[in-house]
Amino acid sequence: MTIKRSLLMLLQLAVAFILSVCVSVFAPDLFLLRLSTTIVLLAFSTALLMYFGDHIIDPGTRKYLMSIAGHIVAWIILRGAKYIAFEETGVIARHIWYLYYFPALFIPLMSLFAALSVGEERRIKPRWKACAAVSVTLLLALTVLTNDMHQLVFRFHPGFANWDSDYSHTFVFYLVYGWIALLFIAAVYVLFSRCRVSASRRLIWIPMLPAFFGVLYLSLCTLDLWPKVNGTLLGEYPEAVCFTMAGTWLGLMYIGLIPSNVRYGELFELSGISAQISDRDYRIIYKSPTAAALSLQELSSGTDISIDVNTRIHRKEVHGGFVYWQDDITELNRINEELWEAGERLGEKAELLRLENKLKEERAQIEAKTRTYDEIAERVSEPSRKIYELCTYAERHPESYAAEMKKVCLLAAYIKRFANLSLLAADSSRVDSTELYLAVQESLRYVGNLGIPAQISLSERGSLAAWSVLRSYELFEQLLEQALPALRGVQLSLRKNALKCLFEGAMLKLPSGASAVLTEEDGSSFVLIPLEEGGEAL
Repeated sequence: MTIKRSLLMLLQLAVAFILSVCVSVFAPDLFLLRLSTTIVLLAFSTALLMYFGDHIIDPGTRKYLMSIAGHIVAWIILRGAKYIAFEETGVIARHIWYLYYFPALFIPLMSLFAALSVGEERRIKPRWKACAAVSVTLLLALTVLTNDMHQLVFRFHPGFANWDSDYSHTFVFYLVYGWIALLFIAAVYVLFSRCRVSASRRLIWIPMLPAFFGVLYLSLCTLDLWPKVNGTLLGEYPEAVCFTMAGTWLGLMYIGLIPSNVRYGELFELSGISAQISDRDYRIIYKSPTAAALSLQELSSGTDISIDVNTRIHRKEVHGGFVYWQDDITELNRINEELWEAGERLGEKAELLRLENKLKEERAQIEAKTRTYDEIAERVSEPSRKIYELCTYAERHPESYAAEMKKVCLLAAYIKRFANLSLLAADSSRVDSTELYLAVQESLRYVGNLGIPAQISLSERGSLAAWSVLRSYELFEQLLEQALPALRGVQLSLRKNALKCLFEGAMLKLPSGASAVLTEEDGSSFVLIPLEEGGEAL
């Protein structure tokens, strides 16, 4: 799937490049057609700038990639200025041409910095190397800009006669192009050496396709061997760089060398789940502190395994590798052992009857808990289904993974808290209002992760009827999910006898049979959910 998506993206870029070449070479020299290539390239490079801003989460990497796209935008603007506004003014047009080399030099430099910003070591060390690279790049760019004074880059005829078509290159010109190639090769090497996922390493040839085209174009143009039609190159240098850089960096993102998310290791460090993830070569990529160390034979086993009497390891294949998690069956083994020992001690009929009665009592308790769990499962079946749909969508659309996971967290928090309240209600007909407060507070915390301001206040604490707490929390969740598409903020106040809710920016409808009062004002909804008291205030 990754290879197909990546090659389709490169094919689209190739078609766009060929169309731009055809327009620039074969279109009549009319005003609107003369502008069309510059306008299309400017729109394309601006879209690339916005794409990098939206899809790269790490701020350091995003900054450098947006700088690359920004330099491409500047280059296209300079190109348009030279051929449209100042074509007849020799000195100005020539210096605009010299200015091409600022983005031409700084694009590979920003590419190197972007590569160095990927991974756990995100700082460029030592700093003097970065300063030296910037200094050399700036010195070469200024040398090109001041070429009229020394002609160490381009050598022209006296009086700059036919400067735009009849000139020669000097050693500094080749030094400039050598520096560009060196920076870009270094960027690719850094990215490849820092990649820890073998699947991405095997797909490095995908972004190298546009990179190879760029090197081939650059080499042939330098040697004046690139084909021309009526004296016009089949694709000018700014166009080639624009599509080459877009294809290379988008390809690196598609195969995973440029991550679209970070801090997975920290997530595993903080997680209480005993789990670990490996690549397809069974090298461990992420591992939680409580996960057991597994041998290569255990990792490569195609079935669930037991590493000791009380620990069971489960395995599932995921994109790019495998995930392993372990179950502690100590309690189950203990219960089985106790039952076996009890059976061994049974000898007389009286003892058998006593144990039978005890088992009946435990079975009744288990059946009661089972009914409770079945009721919980039935009540949360709808949010569970939504979680499955969101996860399926996120798997098919990796660019929406972070947004969909925030919604999943909100639904998962509701399932957890609703189950907790249901278990409390199964043990007692009264529930402290603090439990409702904590449940709603956790839901609002995940609403906040969606970028929506949310808060709740507890003005009075008391004992509430368990059924009333469950009903009010379930109604709150239904209203929250209904309001989310247009929600700008949510504010709640929990009192002894009511839960007051304000949903800003959302026009709501109460579910059928809901026991609540709804009023609307200025595009917002106010909902008053009454609570049934279950005892004296605490």
